[in-house]
Amino acid sequence: MEKEFMLEKGELRIPVKVTESDFEVRRVVLGVHGIGGSAMDDIQTSLAEEMEFFSSAVYRFDFPAHGESPLDDRFFTLKNCREVLMAVAYHAKESYPEVEDLCIFATGFGAYVTLTCLEDMLDLPGKLRLVVQTPSVRMHETLLAIKKISKATLRAMGRIRFNAARPFDVTYE
Repeated sequence: MEKEFMLEKGELRIPVKVTESDFEVRRVVLGVHGIGGSAMDDIQTSLAEEMEFFSSAVYRFDFPAHGESPLDDRFFTLKNCREVLMAVAYHAKESYPEVEDLCIFATGFGAYVTLTCLEDMLDLPGKLRLVVQTPSVRMHETLLAIKKISKATLRAMGRIRFNAARPFDVTYE
């Protein structure tokens, strides 16, 4: 069974999809996408489909300026992404108070956001289980390094393409 709703946290509006197992829910899983991803990308939809067989409720949501988010690029900041993740985590724990395990599967930028929220997540009741795939823990350094490349090299390279379910182009300008 899938439910969709808009979660609101201050001025943040968060589109959420919850896929719930037909069996008794024993764990809640948050799927946290990366830059260029969304709640509907291949990784997140596969996660929801597979975890349904493991007595899970899977929460998928969109960061600002991603997927079905009504928020534009001005809202896409680390602070807002952290608030979005924490709002979804609290909603999940409140919706399933009898479930002890909160599991998080996060990729790329979503893994980075998750790791920056880890201390706050320890305040949530129950056990926290975390799987991160290619966390961009030094993302700020990567972006700064791009700025240090010579203009001739930048012209030759044209642009960089992040390998994501929905390609995200970053121009060197």
